[in-house]
Amino acid sequence: MQKYIFTLIIILFSVSVFGQKVSFSVVVDPQINWMGTDVKNVTTEGNQFGFNFGLVFDKFFTDNYAFSSGVFLWTTGGGLSFDDSTTISFRSGDEVVPPDSPVTYRLQYLTVPLALKLNSNQIGYFSFFAHLGINNHVTIKKSADVPDLNIERVGIPDEINAFNMSYFIGGGMEYSLGGSTAILAGVYYTKGFLDVTVSKDYKATLGGISLRVGVRF
Repeated sequence: MQKYIFTLIIILFSVSVFGQKVSFSVVVDPQINWMGTDVKNVTTEGNQFGFNFGLVFDKFFTDNYAFSSGVFLWTTGGGLSFDDSTTISFRSGDEVVPPDSPVTYRLQYLTVPLALKLNSNQIGYFSFFAHLGINNHVTIKKSADVPDLNIERVGIPDEINAFNMSYFIGGGMEYSLGGSTAILAGVYYTKGFLDVTVSKDYKATLGGISLRVGVRF
C-alpha cells in the first residue's frame, strides 16, 4: 500500500509543477468486463461486473486539447471455458479442471493511462469531450473461481502476467457548476492487446464497456 501512496504523491507533485492549465478529476467507472481468446477450444464464459476508480489529470496544451494521465484501481476479470481438461496452478496447489468447466478470473490492476483528450467549447453549461489512449496495468491481485471443483477466490499467483496493456476510447459531457468545477459523465470501451495469462496454448485478453461518472475540479 505504501508504494501506491507514494505514486499518488508523485503525481500530485507533478500536477503542482504543471501550473494553471491542469484539471483534476475524481471518477468512478462501473463496468461490464469479459475475457476473449484467439482459439476456438477456449471460449468466453459470461461477463463480470467490475469497476474502475481513480484520479485523472488533464494538462492542456491548447484551449481544447489536453494530455491526460492519472492513476486508477481497476477491478476486472472474466470467465473462460476449456474444451479439454487443463491444469491451473492455485496458491493451494495444482488442480486439473475438467472439460467445459467454467473458470472465473478475478483480477485487480494498478493502472496509469497515457491519453489525449479533446474538449469542445462550452455551450451554455455543457461541454463535450472525446478521450482515447493506452492503459498500462500492473497486477496487484489475482484469484479464480472453479465452481465444479468448489474453488472460490483462491489465489493464482503463477497464472497471470504481472503487466498488461489495453487501449480505450470514450466520450461524454460535462456540466459546469461554476468556475472550474463540473460534473462529468461518459461511456468508454476498453480492449486489451497483451496476454492476461501465462499460457502458451492461447492468448486471453480483457475487454469492457463502462459508464464514467465523476467531478472535475
